[in-house]
Amino acid sequence: MPRSDYLGTLSALLFIIANAYYPAKIITRQLIGQTKETAQFFQGYLKVHILLNLLGLWVLFFHGHYADERNIVLQMSFLVTIWLSVVGTMMYFKWPYRYYREMKLLHSQQLMFYVWIALIIWGHSII
Repeated sequence: MPRSDYLGTLSALLFIIANAYYPAKIITRQLIGQTKETAQFFQGYLKVHILLNLLGLWVLFFHGHYADERNIVLQMSFLVTIWLSVVGTMMYFKWPYRYYREMKLLHSQQLMFYVWIALIIWGHSII
């Protein structure tokens, strides 16, 4: 298995673990409710969410660099990945504050997540 495949698998694993944050938070809120303990847990998990997404993005840079084949759909998915990772980090630090609402609106949309996943699957299926 070439180096790029290992990096792609690692990147996917990092993104899956990082982005389990939102479904886990929604399920917990519906089953248990909002308690002080769950709020503290998810505040810590938010930091893990951001760190693993940035680490996944870093690994993805190398995966794309060493990949033998590329296409426009994967390049679009790469741009969406950069957008989601960078804007999510900027939202966490509330920088720049005056654009926080707009960034949250664009970053937190489930549609953006589904577009991202669809581009990844579609781009890898055309290779």
